[in-house]
Amino acid sequence: MLARIGNCAWAIRQAALVGQLAVLGCCGLLAGLLPFVVNDYWVRVGAFVLINIGLASSWNIIGGFAGYASFGHGVFFGLGAFVAAIGIVRFGLPLYVVMLLGGAVSALIALLFTPIFRQRGMYFALSTLALLLIFDNVLQRWTFTRGLRSFDVGWSVQLPYGLHAYYYIFLATVVVLVASVMFLARSRVGYALHALRKDEVLASSIGIRVLRFKVIAFVVSAAWPGVLGAAFAPFLAFVSVQSVLDMRFTLNMILATIFGGAGTIVGPIVGAVALSIIDQFTWGNFLEYHRLIYGVLIVVIITFAPGGLTSIFWTLTRRSTAAGSAPSPGLPAVVKVEA
Repeated sequence: MLARIGNCAWAIRQAALVGQLAVLGCCGLLAGLLPFVVNDYWVRVGAFVLINIGLASSWNIIGGFAGYASFGHGVFFGLGAFVAAIGIVRFGLPLYVVMLLGGAVSALIALLFTPIFRQRGMYFALSTLALLLIFDNVLQRWTFTRGLRSFDVGWSVQLPYGLHAYYYIFLATVVVLVASVMFLARSRVGYALHALRKDEVLASSIGIRVLRFKVIAFVVSAAWPGVLGAAFAPFLAFVSVQSVLDMRFTLNMILATIFGGAGTIVGPIVGAVALSIIDQFTWGNFLEYHRLIYGVLIVVIITFAPGGLTSIFWTLTRRSTAAGSAPSPGLPAVVKVEA
């Protein structure tokens, strides 16, 4: 009996996952049509939107699923960019190789810094911020990472790819990234992370290996920014500490995730797209008040809808469903028919 119930639950879960992957594939195909219907300016904007979706979805693994807010996650994006720059310029490696290397190096660095998980809350967040500052200083002062010559301050990275090629590279990477997050969320690791976020002490008391699952989440969430950073290096064409280790990359990850809905699969995607639309609208129509309007909108959403835009959507959906199922006024809720 229990085996049948388990098999039924597994079939339902797999069906839901297949449905999610089908929706993701359709969205990917629609996004692939963008370069055919807009000019190069909007293709470039679309490329940055895809990068923001990928970074937010990555941060969501550790910050949303596990509940550990990392304030230095942008360091892995920067490391991936530097790995790509050094690999392409010094060693002539192809793009797909440096993308894999960028993810591997970022994952390894994350693994080395797992002792910071002895801390929680604000102390963990500050430790990850210190990690960003450490690599900012190291990469600026180490001559091997500064450039080919001792007086260089960055890397000029050139590859024979056009704007549309980079757009499709980012699109393919983000589709695979989001698919991996879907698998993770419905795996044993995902359920363990959900338990950790709810109550870490209780999760530990029922046998969940807390440190193991936190490390897995941190390493996976660090690897994907490394992959994206490696693809971003030739797209940007010049890689320096100032251009790829800027704090704004980390802030964008956090804001997009919280704005859309942390701890959900679709939240970071919605947040990244919504913030990009708001940013473009305010920049184009209210240039002098661009940052003011952008900041106020973020504060309003986070204050009145802490669960993000997705929580607003689900609340409205539940209300409409409840209103549709409620009995009409003046009619009895139950009609009893007697023989």
